[in-house]
Amino acid sequence: MEKPDATIVDFTAGNRSIWEIKEHPHILYLDKEPDLAIKPDILCDTRETQLDENSKYFAVFDPPHDWGRKKNSSIFSTPSLEVANKKWPKYYRETPPRYYGPDKYQSKKELLSYIYETQKEISRILISGGILFLKWGERRMPLSEVLEYFTLWDVMLKIPVKENAGKHANPTWWVMMIRKEGPWPQTELLDFFKSIEKQTKRTD
Repeated sequence: MEKPDATIVDFTAGNRSIWEIKEHPHILYLDKEPDLAIKPDILCDTRETQLDENSKYFAVFDPPHDWGRKKNSSIFSTPSLEVANKKWPKYYRETPPRYYGPDKYQSKKELLSYIYETQKEISRILISGGILFLKWGERRMPLSEVLEYFTLWDVMLKIPVKENAGKHANPTWWVMMIRKEGPWPQTELLDFFKSIEKQTKRTD
């Protein structure tokens, strides 16, 4: 769907559970999951969107905080409302399930690679000084580790989110970033890829 007035891009729209208003002409909703209850404006791999360079002002990125799960194996890995109500009738709902995408990546290495490539694509699409809001829940990985992969951004704010899940809840954050200016030196790029390889060999 074309949205000529859209200045904001949601790169991981899912069933739009973060939004109070589920449809807005100024927001372009992207996702790669075909079975969502609320279909994205564009079904695509967010690492390569085909959107115009320097064309948007603001981006939201809420990647999966978990990996290695099977699709439709839990309420949070089930994108379809119909399937969710059939498999878990005691949780019957009329609104779309909170699909978090833990089935999309089978390893930590895969997820981190996806995050790294998508932050590059967001940087390409946003204007100079464009704003990115990242949402991250420390279910299996601390925020500090994830932020190492946002190489093209200056972190401006880290906002902790209080969730109603008791004292054992994993910390959740909204992080505001501003796109860095200028080309990234090739030597720095090579050093970063080497560091990724070392980390994923230790933790995968």
